[in-house]
Amino acid sequence: MSLEGKKVVITGGTSGIGRCMLSQFLMSKAEVVFCGQEKDLVNEINKTTLAKGITVDLTLQNDIDTFCQFVDEQLESVDILINNAGYVIVAPLEELSRQDFEKMYAINVIAPAMITKYFLPQFRSRKEGDIINIGATGGGYGFPQGAAYASSKAALANFSQTLIKEVRKEGIRVFHVDPSWTTGTNNNNKGGKIPLDEEQLTAEDVASAVINQLLLPRRSFIPNMSIWATNP
Repeated sequence: MSLEGKKVVITGGTSGIGRCMLSQFLMSKAEVVFCGQEKDLVNEINKTTLAKGITVDLTLQNDIDTFCQFVDEQLESVDILINNAGYVIVAPLEELSRQDFEKMYAINVIAPAMITKYFLPQFRSRKEGDIINIGATGGGYGFPQGAAYASSKAALANFSQTLIKEVRKEGIRVFHVDPSWTTGTNNNNKGGKIPLDEEQLTAEDVASAVINQLLLPRRSFIPNMSIWATNP
């Protein structure tokens, strides 16, 4: 199976895992449309690659709609949807506000659901399509000060599992990918950077794992994958 000519949508494509996936898809000669929250990074990718991106705030339904419409303008159809954008706040429960919970659930759960809802009818009409949801291993077991983040990723994992049961018989594959602590990303507390450490798990590793899953024959898929560093 080849990714050449595949039409790919990536949320959070400006840094970390999303940026690595964007680069790998372009090297495979796929067409890529993406979104990001940092205007300067979106503009830089637009100027230096063949990918086409837009700046949006995924906490806002109007911006989600704008992004989906942008995808329609740039691509006649979509083959692969990657819900990658995520947001982390790590703090004791007593320090987390309602707004903190709402922001993480908006980006980590609601945005993937709404974007998937938008493109699902065309997947169903073709009886083919791939959806990748990027979760986190913490969503499976929680961790201290992760009440909002871990629970949002747990909700995303449940969304993926439910979606699999709804669409699997229609030729649509849903992959849920749970990376552990990943270096070279902007996925630290409140968007802070996690410096690249090539002795640990990197964004490039996670992106490669996603690409390799997609290259499986369409008769097969991996519904849930956890990716760990070998020697943490």
